Amino acid sequence: MTATTAAAHSHLPNAIESGALVRRKILVVTLRYPPYVAGGYELLTKDVVEALRARGHTVSILTGKGEDFATDSSVLPWMEPGLDIERDLFEWASGVSNLERFRLHFLRMSNWQATLRALAQTGADSLFFFNLGLVSLAPILAARCQGVPTLGYIADLWPLNHWARDWRGNAERAERRRDSLGALTSAWRTFRGLAGIGRLLVPSEYVAGELAADGVERASLGVVPLGLSPVMEQRAQNLDPRERSQNEPLRVICSSMLWTGKGQHLLLEAGALAVKRGVDLQLVLAGGGGAEYTNRLHQLASRPELEGRVIFLGMIDAEQLSGELASSHVFALPSQWGEPFGLATLEAMAHGLCPLVSSSGASPEIVRHEQDGLVFHSGSVESLASGMEALSNNEASRKQYAVSAGQRVQSHFDHAKFIVRVERELDAVCGGATL
Repeated sequence: MTATTAAAHSHLPNAIESGALVRRKILVVTLRYPPYVAGGYELLTKDVVEALRARGHTVSILTGKGEDFATDSSVLPWMEPGLDIERDLFEWASGVSNLERFRLHFLRMSNWQATLRALAQTGADSLFFFNLGLVSLAPILAARCQGVPTLGYIADLWPLNHWARDWRGNAERAERRRDSLGALTSAWRTFRGLAGIGRLLVPSEYVAGELAADGVERASLGVVPLGLSPVMEQRAQNLDPRERSQNEPLRVICSSMLWTGKGQHLLLEAGALAVKRGVDLQLVLAGGGGAEYTNRLHQLASRPELEGRVIFLGMIDAEQLSGELASSHVFALPSQWGEPFGLATLEAMAHGLCPLVSSSGASPEIVRHEQDGLVFHSGSVESLASGMEALSNNEASRKQYAVSAGQRVQSHFDHAKFIVRVERELDAVCGGATL
């Protein structure tokens, strides 16, 4: 742990010193782990790992195969699919055979074996899984086989099965393969039930509702909203909403994985519409993504209305992101996929930005419309453009929303409380037994 990380977690009481809980050996399982980052999921996982270590627990990480893990002995890069392919993993997975899709979503025996090996090597008393999308349910089944209790933190809807959701997302394909989709969905729910997915923590009522509607027992779900990461918490201290000087463009930033579900194409289309209406804008996109979608965004940014108004930052670290947020006025999250929570939204709110988010998923649980910011109709270019226009034309409202948003992060999304709840849930699934 670096000095910066240790300092960031110094406000967390040590669980062992306080006598509240027992020291545990935890195996964290996830597909990607930093430095392999697609979005907030991977950063969240590392943040939780470091916080649990700071509280006295021994944590190892089982993840996908990747050369960049060679120098970190606590990371076990043994699972498939490997992380060093040039294409985005989900783009790649959409073009494989149905047999390979079965391995990716239902059961991959090599990941079963990797989990058994990791449990034996680490002596873990609990398995804490994050994103098992494309990993299959093999790690959970392996833990069950060994009698190791499991806990999951579900920050997207992968337990609904990405394969089935991909088919449903294409109306033409869903209609053409209605019988196959029904059989796939039924098979997945049956297999998920047999696997015994166990206790799941989710960040929002939206995710809990979606899982329950798909047959996951509601009593097995605990809603535990995320807290602002310690690194961003430190950097955002004492940040007030940024003044917009006369003749300065409204700087709108979106810091999220470049992916069609996140809706950056809608932001560019809405930006072009707002410019036509006389709004002076600068649009900033921070994040990486698949080549196909990124190329699409660059094509949209080349439209005459947006010439010189769009900045692509790519993947940037926390320090760079903090600086970009602090120099912006509005944070936009135009998700259309059912946003499970929106950690990027919290980061922006803490940095003094006014949030402008879609009605998709859990975003309205974080941002109260016309109180902490604006919520626009998901998928509507017109609604998003009108939101930017309104914030550009009313500086007093923009600043008032930003102040309220910052206060809401401080009062409702505390990182220390989040970690304590996670720790107590781990203790509960282990039966509170000492080692």
